[in-house]
Amino acid sequence: MSKIILILISLLLGGNFSEEITREDSKETVQEEYLLGKFQRKELEQKPYSYWFSRGYKSYKPEEAQMKRIKENISEYEIFLFMGTWCADSQLEVPKLFKILDQSGYDPTKLTSIAVDLYKETPNHIEKEFNVMLVPTIIFYKDGKEVNRFVEFPMETFEEDIADIVSEKSYKNPYADF
Repeated sequence: MSKIILILISLLLGGNFSEEITREDSKETVQEEYLLGKFQRKELEQKPYSYWFSRGYKSYKPEEAQMKRIKENISEYEIFLFMGTWCADSQLEVPKLFKILDQSGYDPTKLTSIAVDLYKETPNHIEKEFNVMLVPTIIFYKDGKEVNRFVEFPMETFEEDIADIVSEKSYKNPYADF
């Protein structure tokens, strides 16, 4: 009988302990640091973002043929980047964007970078004006009009998708028909 009581007490105490761990884990996830609103590249180059940004930037080697097309056309565009520093797709694609912009000689004052929260929102809700639902979203404007957008992941390769957009070749992001 006393063995049964000991087992029951152990089970009850064990259940409470694991519940506290679960609660603590979820607090850490919710409290994770991230950028929000307009930001500058230099913020991605600092901790805690520099780990994924610097590594992705250094390791990315865009294909030369696509870079040639990008260099010939990208200066005509104003670009709006929406991303989440917490988002794996943004962490993968955004360093590539900055590498392409650097290698193409793009004027960085023509890039507006905006970070969204976990709900893909900003404090002033600018994401609604641009109809952003997924990140990263990179919107290309020419003469004040949206030409096209890259959304979440490439259809071919990142640089090929960007080259197709800026050379106004037929391109549809994965969500264009939804």
